[in-house]
Amino acid sequence: MLRRTLLLLALCLPVAGCGLLGIGGDSPQATVPNVPRERSVDPARAASLINAHRAAHGRGALTVDATLDRVAADTARELARRNKLKTEMHTASGLAKRLDAAGYPAVRAAENLGAGYPTLVMAVDGWEGSRQHNQNLLNPEMTRMGIGLALTDQGQFKSYWVLILAKPDERAQ
Repeated sequence: MLRRTLLLLALCLPVAGCGLLGIGGDSPQATVPNVPRERSVDPARAASLINAHRAAHGRGALTVDATLDRVAADTARELARRNKLKTEMHTASGLAKRLDAAGYPAVRAAENLGAGYPTLVMAVDGWEGSRQHNQNLLNPEMTRMGIGLALTDQGQFKSYWVLILAKPDERAQ
């Protein structure tokens, strides 16, 4: 059902040019000395940062959506468990399947991933500094958002961030 109607926009994997920390085996703590990792993410604070960026570019505000928060958090935990960003989950069909499983009626959706950023501000700055991630942030069709963070002591990244942006199908709500 959702896979038929879901148009996924600009799924982006972070690369060195996107401001990803911890490239080449360096831990984020070594890349950003004396910056402690945040232990959790406050969706309202994330929305405030992202909405300030959107407002500066003439875009409407996003509303935090509890279902999207849950899907983003589950995805972040799975990425941390696997200790990698590139998975079948991070494809157009992967996002559609995750939203379908959550019963989320999206007509548009996009996802930004980040790894190695010790803080929310750094993750959002990294997305703003990446052309494709920033296109997702500023997409005027998106009205909802959810964000997740998962931490691990294994591997090179230590922090996995997932931001899901969506436009729900209002007829299905």
